[in-house]
Parts: sequence; structure tokens; C-alpha cells
Amino acid sequence: MPQTDRPIFKTETGKTFQLAQGPEEGRTPGVPETHAETKGAEEKGPQPGEIPDPHLLFANSLLVAGGLIVFALAARSKLSAIPKGFQNFAEFVAEALNNFTVGIVGPEGKKYTPLVGTVFLYILFMNLIGIIPGFHSPTGNLSVTLALGLVVFVYVQYEGIRQNGLGGYVKHFMGPMPALAPLIGFIELISEFIKPITLGVRLFGNIFGEDVIIVVLAGLMGLLGVHALGWLPLQIPVLFLSVITDVVQAMVFSILTCIYLSLMQPHGHEEHGEGEHGAAHATGH
Repeated sequence: MPQTDRPIFKTETGKTFQLAQGPEEGRTPGVPETHAETKGAEEKGPQPGEIPDPHLLFANSLLVAGGLIVFALAARSKLSAIPKGFQNFAEFVAEALNNFTVGIVGPEGKKYTPLVGTVFLYILFMNLIGIIPGFHSPTGNLSVTLALGLVVFVYVQYEGIRQNGLGGYVKHFMGPMPALAPLIGFIELISEFIKPITLGVRLFGNIFGEDVIIVVLAGLMGLLGVHALGWLPLQIPVLFLSVITDVVQAMVFSILTCIYLSLMQPHGHEEHGEGEHGAAHATGH
């Protein structure tokens, strides 16, 4: 019998026993130590319910961005005075996005259509790509949604300074009463800096929750459907509802972007009156 370093125990009756040997002496169970074992674990990929690899999410976001670029280039490749076919569809999308932006910001909002339209389409297709088996929604990751919120936040502040000047931009946060300017300014600054966080967390929470529900129902299909009925796609109804959720969340993000931009417009040039501006200000907060 080979000698080992494992301790030998003796009972009260005089019998001795030794601890059984594990798979490998001196090795921590469950921890792969060889390159082959580590490589095999990596090749399995993310399991249901696990957070996807950030590289996969980044690749999916690049895929969406590339698809939008190809769509734009194809729409501009063969322009004609009388649009037809694919050009007609592209112009319909562009006009709808322009009407959407102008309807919220006002006539001056036409210059913001490229930003708002890009944000809407980019978020929409990043949401929808998660429905395809083997893909994951990049917007189901908080880093992606916070980055989108930060982009909107920086651009809104840039527009505020460009439209009003630095003095007008600062005055925008002070309110109409000089005596309360320090208090109102402090509250407005907190409200302003929290906007990218609320944009990102709202989008992340809805898309991540949607993905979790689909994974849970798909797991129930595997546990119940295969044994009971052979095939029971419980997640199919949720997939149809998720399409609606994806569109709504892209619209909410875009609407808030338009509202934040409208609040930075010079007050002297507004054509919508004080009532509509006040309603937009209340909605933005």
C-alpha cells in the first residue's frame, strides 16, 4: 500500500481508517489547473442566467452600428428626384424621425434630428438583437446604457453653452429669484448631473428584466415542457411583448433627449409659449 501524507485515524475499537484520496493529491476541487481544462471551460460560453461576456456585447453593439452605417450608405448610393423602392423607405424613416424631433423640441429641433434619430435607431436595434438566438442585447449591460446617457448629457451641456453663452447657461440653473439662486442652483445641478444615470438605469433595468424573464421561461420549458408535452415554448408570448418593450424604451430615451435639448433653448426665441415650456420642464424632472 503506497505511503501518503494523509492522516490515519483510529477508533475506540482499535480499527483504523484513512481519508479517501481525491481526484488529485493536493488539488483544490472544482478549480481547473491545466491549460486544457481552462480552455474547455472557456469554450462552453455563458450559461443561461449568467452575465454575457463583455466582448460579446461589444461585438453585438458594433454589429448594430455597422448595420446602420450600411443602411445609410445604401440609401444614399442611388438618389433620384422621384424616390422609389429602398430610397423611398429610407426617406420615410428620416422624415418620421425629423417630425418626431421637431414635434417635441420645436422648429429649431430640426438640427437635432441626426442625433435623436441615431440614438433611437441604435438603441432600438440593440434592444431587438437580443431576441435572436445566440445574441444578447448590449443595452442589457449597465456600462452600455450609462455610456449612452453620458453622450446625451455631454451634448446637451454643449448645446446649452453654445445657445446661451456661458453666462446664460449658468443663469439657466439659478431660477428667476436671485434670493433663492444658491438653493435653486444647487438643486438644479443635482437634477442635471443625475440625468445620465436615470437614462442609463431606466433603459438597463427594462431590457435586463426582459432578458431575465425570457431565460426563466425558456428554462421552465426545458423542465416542464419536455417531460410533460414534449415541446412547450413558454417564452414565445413574452418575445412578442418584448418587441413592444424594446420600441417603447427606445422612444422614451429619445423623448427625454429631446426634452433635455428643448430646456436648453434660449427663452427669448421660444415659439411655444410659457405653458408648453413649463410642461416640458416638469416632464424633464
